[in-house]
Amino acid sequence: MRPSSGWRRCVDSATSRLAIVVLLGLGLAACGGDRDGTAEDVATSFYAAIAGADGAAACHLLAPATRDELQQTTGKTCAEAILEEEVPEVTQPIDVQVYGTAGQVRFGTDTAFLAKFRDGWRVSAVGCTPSAGDRPYDCTVAGG
Repeated sequence: MRPSSGWRRCVDSATSRLAIVVLLGLGLAACGGDRDGTAEDVATSFYAAIAGADGAAACHLLAPATRDELQQTTGKTCAEAILEEEVPEVTQPIDVQVYGTAGQVRFGTDTAFLAKFRDGWRVSAVGCTPSAGDRPYDCTVAGG
């Protein structure tokens, strides 16, 4: 016995709705991803901006508290101040660790710490070297 055409329309309609829901879900998942890339991408872009003397681009990648701290302590705009800081030149990352909304990207000559915000990853501290004291790292640029 063949199903009626009404039943087939119902199944086709349900299948179409399911396909639309799946496609919308995939589209929303893509939209909800990191708009500015991964922690590694953001750290690498930050150092590239510093190397290219593009203070504005580097500041765009800083966490808000880090940007504010830099401006307050120097009395200059972020774009000016960040280029005067002792941020080491780096090559490729050698280790990337992400723990939920916190990330660490280690390079041969520096370690960057990042935080994930609504609009993506941002650099919260750079110029970080392991410390022998009670703090694990000393950073030349860090937020409050």
